[in-house]
Amino acid sequence: MRAVRERAATPAGYPCCTDIRTSAAASTVCGLEGQSSEKVAVGVFATESDPGQGSAARSAAGVASRAERDGDPAAALHRLRVVAVTDRRRMVAPELLATEDWPAIARAFAAAIERAVAGCPPGSVAVQVREKDLDGGPLLQLVRAAQPFAPVIVNDRLDVALAADAAGVHLPERGLSIADARALAPALRIGVSRHAAPGDTGADLIQLGPIWSTPSKPDVRPLGELALAWPRGQARLVAVGGIDSPERAERAAAAGADAVAVIRAAWTGAPLSSLVSAVDAGLACR
Repeated sequence: MRAVRERAATPAGYPCCTDIRTSAAASTVCGLEGQSSEKVAVGVFATESDPGQGSAARSAAGVASRAERDGDPAAALHRLRVVAVTDRRRMVAPELLATEDWPAIARAFAAAIERAVAGCPPGSVAVQVREKDLDGGPLLQLVRAAQPFAPVIVNDRLDVALAADAAGVHLPERGLSIADARALAPALRIGVSRHAAPGDTGADLIQLGPIWSTPSKPDVRPLGELALAWPRGQARLVAVGGIDSPERAERAAAAGADAVAVIRAAWTGAPLSSLVSAVDAGLACR
């Protein structure tokens, strides 16, 4: 059995420290056998491992601790402004992807993230690694490559999130239940997708959309900005869908979103720092 000790930022009602055990058999099934977990997620959702080993690892990697970068952990989720959802086909050259040289691909993937978050305030951007077609091993490499630059949320794969000591997991609408995910990983931040009035889901983050038309869902009717005023319990609300400019990011925040999620705009559009500023401007209008 492998024990992973995680110390979460502690909003009210969440555990400060939890031992999470995953079996060797489960890791083998997920294709993660032999993978060690060394990196610690940084930024808004960051968790802290053993103080001695974690500090040494961060120092060696040149990564600041959560306390050094973000101060009060109780305000952690409130600093999030942009969720950058990955698409390696937009981030890594096609010829490199074709080689299936995953260490090299992971380095290029990390370089794209480093460029995207440059100039953003610490904790204002999280990276959601959403590479649905990858097996566990390559996916784990990409998650770990992203961790020095932003807190990482793993799409769907709770096993990979645990193996990487990621900041959180994002559950698709037909994915694991929030209750099951909480039972398996109580220290992880949990995000969910919703396409209708979310209500009180019990999640930490709710991605609601599409708010505007988007090429990724051409047959789905947009919800419109008014949907961002729907009740959502205590969760932070992340607007998604058609947010391709700072103007739309500002409008989403002014209408009720706490943050925005972007794919195309993260890797081919405006710098993420401009989207962070736009969300701040929208929040100031409320």
